[in-house]
Amino acid sequence: MSTTVMLVLPEKGHMNPTFALVAELVQRGERVIYYAVEPFRHVIESVGAEFRSYTNPAALIPPAHEGGLFSVMAYLATAAEAVLPQLIAEVGEIAPDYLLLDSMCLWGSLVQQVLQIPAITISSVFVTHPRLPAEDFIRLSYQQLPKEILLNGIQALHSYFEITQRLDHQYGTRSPNIVGAFANAQPLNILFTSHKFHPGGEMFYDDSYKFVGPSVAKRAESVEFPFEQLSAAPLIYISLGTIFNEQPDFYNACFAAFRNMPYQVVMSIGDKLDPSLLDAPPANFIVRSYVPQLEILQRTAVFITHGGMNSTSEALLYGVPVLVVPQHGDQFMVATQVLEVGAGRMIPMAQAGPEALRGLTTQLLFTPDFKANAQAMGAEFKAGGSYVRAADEILAYIKQQQ
Repeated sequence: MSTTVMLVLPEKGHMNPTFALVAELVQRGERVIYYAVEPFRHVIESVGAEFRSYTNPAALIPPAHEGGLFSVMAYLATAAEAVLPQLIAEVGEIAPDYLLLDSMCLWGSLVQQVLQIPAITISSVFVTHPRLPAEDFIRLSYQQLPKEILLNGIQALHSYFEITQRLDHQYGTRSPNIVGAFANAQPLNILFTSHKFHPGGEMFYDDSYKFVGPSVAKRAESVEFPFEQLSAAPLIYISLGTIFNEQPDFYNACFAAFRNMPYQVVMSIGDKLDPSLLDAPPANFIVRSYVPQLEILQRTAVFITHGGMNSTSEALLYGVPVLVVPQHGDQFMVATQVLEVGAGRMIPMAQAGPEALRGLTTQLLFTPDFKANAQAMGAEFKAGGSYVRAADEILAYIKQQQ
């Protein structure tokens, strides 16, 4: 039995795909020590891992990034500075056989450099290739965003380099540049997507990148839902994810778009929104703070989504066309890939009024190509082998290192 320490951003979007992999590794005899924050203790322990808490969890709460991906980089650097002393001491004492690192976990990369422990990157989001020119990364990341976001991003980028230079001086490390910060590249990199869906997928055909498709398994936590209220009408599912979901104007626009339409609508709004900001839901709507997403997607005809990588991948896995309403970070890149494979449409939040939402959803419902392309993407995802193949690749690699 080998011991691994898993270092991941403590956010649902980054953690959910890891749980099936952890359960698979534990079943095969691996000891997994998983660093996170207290709200995730139960689910981590339920899949057989040992929970360890990051110190200073407040530093790990993601802000509402106002400067695009450069702002994300500044957040990662701030978090790394807060948790590195603890991790270097504790992981050094654990002396694991290998590390499992999130592709955006800067502190994981720095711990690996300090302690010189073999590491494998696992990623549920798109990664950047080391050969990608910085100007191409900036174009991909910022071409669709307002100029003020780029200006905020430039200030955030200055903060990133200021903090990482301080860290590198203290620990003798080499923090990644603007391209490497979103890859955390290691000799083995497990990507929970496919070549076709990944931007620049043709660059990743060397043996260090393994595309295994989405890591999706039944959620450990249960969410109550009135399935008996679902009708035989086509189901439209609406969700803006778990972080940037306080959008009452958007939800009210959805009410107006689909009121009195021959559809059943399930809407997830999160638990941060003041309900008084919402209009009364139409009779054909079921509105909940959270819903069992995988079970709902299996019944869905069209998914209106923020374009988070996990949500979009789960929809395509079940052959569901998507209407993407991106707001932050890589959601714009996810939306671009949805258009590239012909599995859906995209609309900016500022343009997502009732008429536009209704018109685009009608296109997705009644144009067969969208459904066919979503199903084709789902078939490619399933062929990747998911978390079972990921475990195979990890254990084979570690065996070679011994």
